Amino acid sequence: MKAHEMFLQMSPALAVELVDFFYHADRNVYKTTISTLATQRKLRPVFVTKKSRDQQFQWVVKALQTKRSDEIAQHLLQAWLMKAKSDMLVAFLDKQEIEHDGTGAVDELPKTLDPEKLKAAIDTLLGKYSAEEVTLYLHMFQLQEEGGWPELAAELEKDDRLQLGTATKAPEAAPASAAAAEEPAAADETKADPPAAE
Repeated sequence: MKAHEMFLQMSPALAVELVDFFYHADRNVYKTTISTLATQRKLRPVFVTKKSRDQQFQWVVKALQTKRSDEIAQHLLQAWLMKAKSDMLVAFLDKQEIEHDGTGAVDELPKTLDPEKLKAAIDTLLGKYSAEEVTLYLHMFQLQEEGGWPELAAELEKDDRLQLGTATKAPEAAPASAAAAEEPAAADETKADPPAAE
């Protein structure tokens, strides 16, 4: 599964949560993302930035769901996982005895994955984190190796718990509000937009 397809299949609440993370934690990445996505569509960034915050988030999510935005989507997913979910990455790698830098980054990936250790690692993550976040990470991990790992592909295929678009919450986490995901969608970018000062 490609990165833009992950944005297509993940729940609106998680997609908005991801964009919101950069809005608050790394404004430079947020602004660069909007600028790149807008330029890609031959729009001025101000077309997006003058919208309300919730409308900006919806516009960004919609843009990331397109094939032409796959590289941007992959970059954002990787950055979000490394910055916001590093403890989950570390837990997964430790359970499989894969060496890493302490934050979830790996210099040398294994050529094969031990099926039993992989299953144990997945069970561990699902016991601590949102099933959807775990699924998202596993799909991203699968992209790190050309063609992916057949052992991981099999788990993603057969394990009903590993589905994007679910509303399952982390077992030990308080439910996050999905109110932002219910805001009205941003106006269609093809509609005429009054000139704004640069």
